[in-house]
Amino acid sequence: MSLLTKNGAHKVVALIALLLLLAWFASQIVWVIKLLVVSLLIVYVLHPIVGYLKEKIRLPHALAVMLTFLFFLLLVVFLVSLVVPVVQQEIQEIISDIPYYARQIQFYIEEFTDYLLAYGLERDHLETIINFPSNIPRLVDEVALISVSMVSSAVEIFFVLFIVFYLLYDFQSVRDMIIKLVPTAQQGHAKDIMKIVDQNFGGYIRGNIVRCTVVGIITGIILSAFGVPYALLLGVLAGVLNIILYIGPYIAAIPAFLLSFSPHTPSPFTIIAIYVFVQILDGIVISPLLLGRAVRLKPITVIVCLLIGQQLAGFLGMILSTPLAGIARSLLAYYRGETEENGNKRAKLSQKVREQLRPR
Repeated sequence: MSLLTKNGAHKVVALIALLLLLAWFASQIVWVIKLLVVSLLIVYVLHPIVGYLKEKIRLPHALAVMLTFLFFLLLVVFLVSLVVPVVQQEIQEIISDIPYYARQIQFYIEEFTDYLLAYGLERDHLETIINFPSNIPRLVDEVALISVSMVSSAVEIFFVLFIVFYLLYDFQSVRDMIIKLVPTAQQGHAKDIMKIVDQNFGGYIRGNIVRCTVVGIITGIILSAFGVPYALLLGVLAGVLNIILYIGPYIAAIPAFLLSFSPHTPSPFTIIAIYVFVQILDGIVISPLLLGRAVRLKPITVIVCLLIGQQLAGFLGMILSTPLAGIARSLLAYYRGETEENGNKRAKLSQKVREQLRPR
């Protein structure tokens, strides 16, 4: 084996060892990575406000950042004080009404199993369906444990706010520093790539937050107008789950659909019609208006990316998967455009050379 071959093998082994070391290190700081990602999402939402205050109102950078961060804190406090008490009350009412809804579901399931018996469904499957209401209290206990863990994450919230403030203050400096790390000849491409990231990631996150807020408000108002119980909680759930494109709205409709089997609520068909109407409104008006050209992906691509993101990083992975896929698509289009442009330049140069060499 030649010396060159040995050096190449050593480089490959060193690269693999470095990648494994980086993967191990990333697995040890998952908590920190999640805090940084959440903070970055918030900064992408708030940074345009800082830019507006600096460019339109001519405020100093420090004052613009402080006013934007103060606005963010006041908005969070306002939403928490307005929504959380009502949602908490509705959750307590749901927990207290669980036995009633369990009996209602049990009644409908028993009627449904009578029809299934006619088609020869196995008895084990029927028992699983029949015993579903008995599992509801256990599910409620699990939800309560999740709620307690969320309430106990005050330290994480403090760290996120701390990171958001300083990252918002140094956001443009960090971006400029990243571009300066690139060789001078490639800095133009680095700036183009940064614009692509801003368009796909920042535009998607900002537009999707506004879109989900509007969808949640509209859903809550319509459900309340039709007399559906826990309309605010269902509206919040619809807004949160609409972050997950294509799949989220169907998940959000399940609780409202189950509640519709109660005698004092609208029929299941009315509930389905409400959610279908909101999704049509979202697809035709809200999404094109707010998301625009931020993400131009096929539905099957989005769904596959959502599933991969969920497997890799849970709910946060599902949120990030779509803009990251949009960034990848835009980068491929950008690279393809650069290749075509370079090819055209080479063709023009070759044509010019041929013309110069042509005998006169």
